[in-house]
This record gives sequence, structure tokens and C-alpha cells, in this order.
Amino acid sequence: MAAQPVPLSVEEFHRLYDGAKPAYEYWFGQAIQKPPANNLHGLIQFILAKLLEKAGWNPNIEVRLKVIREAEPVPDLIAVRGKYRGLYPKQAPELCVEILSPGDTLRRALEKAKHYIGWGSEAVWIIDPERRTAWMCSREADEPVWVAPGRALKIGDTAIPLAAVFEEVDGAMELE
Repeated sequence: MAAQPVPLSVEEFHRLYDGAKPAYEYWFGQAIQKPPANNLHGLIQFILAKLLEKAGWNPNIEVRLKVIREAEPVPDLIAVRGKYRGLYPKQAPELCVEILSPGDTLRRALEKAKHYIGWGSEAVWIIDPERRTAWMCSREADEPVWVAPGRALKIGDTAIPLAAVFEEVDGAMELE
């Protein structure tokens, strides 16, 4: 039987992992490394941030959430309708976005989404760059909703067509 790792305190986590690249997230006593992002991942982050800003949102990339003491995740993108308060969000942002990187799993992203919603986020978008699809989770829906390539990501009265995101990707990069 393998020994169970000793849970880290949040203070130990920060002492050991602050500034590490790629970033680590703190989840219930464990340091979990975020998979390294590639150009596609970063481009989608940037494009979504631009589209959300154009729709009246205040987006931010790779910000550590400090909503509860037991977990400090770093969503790929967050967005709020108003201003941010403080250096770290202490309330769940209205929108959290996770973009699957090589090494990520949909299962893990859906687990994160469940936490974000439980902490008060209105919606979570999970983008699958390889398949050019997405999943939406919200407080209103019991189950995640699959977003086909021709459909839109939605939160409140904002809709971002997936096709618009990937049209910009295609204009900015050549996939090998």
C-alpha cells in the first residue's frame, strides 16, 4: 500500500510553489500542477478575453481565486460585470473559464466547474480546443451542457459564438 501524501497547509503551499512555472493550484491540501499551455490555449484565452470585454465584461487571465481557505485554483480566465476588489478574488467571479491543455481531462475540468458553481459562480465554460467544442455549467442546470461547434457560449444576456472564437484562431495561427 502506497503512503498517502501529508496534506499541505495553504501557507506551506505558498512557500513551496509561489512563482513556480507552470503554475500550481492548491486543492484541499494538495499541490496540483497545471498542465503547460500551448499557443492554441493562450490564443483562445486572449480571444475570449477580447470578446468578453467587447460584450461589457471585465475579464482577467490566470488569477488565483481565494474564495475558500481549502482551495486556491487558477482558472484560465475569469470575468466579472463590475470592478475587481482586492488583489485576489475572495468571492467567486460570475464566470470562470477552463481551456483544456494537453494533459488536461474533461473530468477534472468538470470537477473544478462544480466547485466554482458551488462557491457562487454563475457559469463555467470549458473549452476543448482540439475538438472545437465546449461545455457550459451553470447554477440553473443540473448537468453540464455540451456546446457544438456552431453554437454559442452563454452567460446571462451574453452569447459568444464558438465559431467566432475559432475564426479568430484560424486567422492568427496555422495548426500543424
